[in-house]
Amino acid sequence: MAKTPAFSTHCIYTILRADKLDAAVSKGGTAEFEESRAWVTGLQLLKNAQSEGQEMAILFGDAADCSELIYWGVLVAIKIKDETTKYTVKQLKQFAKAHTPQELVLRSTKKHIAPSFIRPYAICLRPDFLA
Repeated sequence: MAKTPAFSTHCIYTILRADKLDAAVSKGGTAEFEESRAWVTGLQLLKNAQSEGQEMAILFGDAADCSELIYWGVLVAIKIKDETTKYTVKQLKQFAKAHTPQELVLRSTKKHIAPSFIRPYAICLRPDFLA
């Protein structure tokens, strides 16, 4: 029996329209999305995790209402071209219990995400609720 990989100590928080996430889940939970920012650090952390046999989580807030985390999944790949990032997610699912972005801790500052945080990309420490 194959051992399930452990999660990396880092994860990515981003926002996306809920209808895009709903559509991905209805098609099996694997999808590719695009962001108009280069996720350079995210790519490096994903490569590090994969080289250590770990998976990296990605957490989503609704782009229309960033007050709640609505979905999460496993980040499979990140491809950067110029200032655009295409990323692939598998095992996308809704959170069973409500969580907010303010529960996440930013990797750069080691502080919780502020209530006014509206950036579409942040590298965070993996929250305990994904352990």
